[in-house]
Amino acid sequence: MNTLLIDTTYESCSASIVDNNMHCHYSFNDANKFQSEIITEVVFDTIDKSGVSLKDIKNIIVTNGPGNFTSIRVGVSFALGVAKGISLPLYSLSSLELLSIFSNKEISIDKKFISIMPSRAEEFFVQAFDNNGNKITNILKTTKNELEKKFSPEEYFAVINSLQKEIINLDSFDLIARSFKDMSLDLMFSLEKKKIKLNKLKDINYFSEPAAEKVKSSWYMKKIK
Repeated sequence: MNTLLIDTTYESCSASIVDNNMHCHYSFNDANKFQSEIITEVVFDTIDKSGVSLKDIKNIIVTNGPGNFTSIRVGVSFALGVAKGISLPLYSLSSLELLSIFSNKEISIDKKFISIMPSRAEEFFVQAFDNNGNKITNILKTTKNELEKKFSPEEYFAVINSLQKEIINLDSFDLIARSFKDMSLDLMFSLEKKKIKLNKLKDINYFSEPAAEKVKSSWYMKKIK
């Protein structure tokens, strides 16, 4: 099943298409531009690489945060527009959950793990999983200093997006850096084997100060005064 995956939560745009033969075609752009200026180019470059047409895509998956609200809204709004325009089902999962899915290879480190992505300054978004990928915590926001207090490097290793390797410095943790291409394939293998089940898009994970809040889908295309 040709599936389009979109992510805009890392101050860049990533898109992939996993085709019927489980081949992954991938594009990204981390140029110093707003995601709204490059998302169309990235998605259609991915479609060109895949050799499939837009009408051949059977469903869309978009990451729904956590992260900057504007960045998330770009990806979600674009995915909503395409899905509604050609009548496709639209599914979502968090970027941290996407990092946690290992399907076609074993995790070599016998520990629980944390998925991490940067927030602002010295803060991180983090979520803990056992070594079978089951959630241990909800999505948390924490500082680097508090991270090691909550999640001992003796008990946890860390998983990050490879695009963030230069930003996230965690010398005390065993670290696995993953590409969006690898994550896309592992997600689709897991879905094919029915190890996981995706939900249709309902909420996005937007973290405001001082706490997290769920933003309803009706906010996606509204200008908040």
